[in-house]
Amino acid sequence: MVFGCTPKGENKASAEPAAADTTAMMVDSARMDSGICYSSVLLTTPKGAGEALTNSVREWISEELGGSYSGDYSDVKGMATFYMNEQMKPLVKESAEWNLDGVQLYSEVAVEKLAEGKSYLTMSCFLDEFDGGAHGLSIPNGATFRKSDGRRIGWDVFKTSSDAFQKLMSDSLKVYFNVKTDKELAEVLMIPIQEGLIPLPHCGPLFTKEGVLFQYQSYEICSYADGMPNFVIPYKALMPFMMETAKRLLK
Repeated sequence: MVFGCTPKGENKASAEPAAADTTAMMVDSARMDSGICYSSVLLTTPKGAGEALTNSVREWISEELGGSYSGDYSDVKGMATFYMNEQMKPLVKESAEWNLDGVQLYSEVAVEKLAEGKSYLTMSCFLDEFDGGAHGLSIPNGATFRKSDGRRIGWDVFKTSSDAFQKLMSDSLKVYFNVKTDKELAEVLMIPIQEGLIPLPHCGPLFTKEGVLFQYQSYEICSYADGMPNFVIPYKALMPFMMETAKRLLK
């Protein structure tokens, strides 16, 4: 799993069996290093997986990286080169304006396959950058795609407003933060929990072999020091909250 966030506690959810990977992937990359700053983009895309799925993944990648690439999405190498150059521009500008005293600015993007089942493909996008300041910034994101037509799967295929679903989320966050009570959880979160509701991650549901990965980003619900909260809830526990669209991805 490319999201390397280390939780403060350990989620001991049991794993569910899943189909072996079947989708071949190809990798295209681009890198530029000026000696003062560098930019790299690595893009992994489906190979021979059907036009709908392949185009959907490529389009999502472009949107994740800014959505300004106007070339042919089938030219993945060209896309990687374009976004490498786009990320390099502000780094060069910052390097010229500030005395960095030997510190190298950088921007790295890696898009990879995270998981796969018979009916879904899950991709991850991880941005790691340092453009000056007290510390760098890491942004984990991802998307699950339905193989048959390339549809991106969102939280709309889950029934997320019930107290029982909220309890699954809060219990998992307590494990991550290594706290035991609702009060302790509220204290570590940077957001007000209105009427006991914990917000869903900005990142959509990521289907994995073990269950659905919930992935928050830096500063989304907690301080930078507390990392990027993430947890996996097993499919068995989520089944009562899954719409038929979501359930069919597991068949």
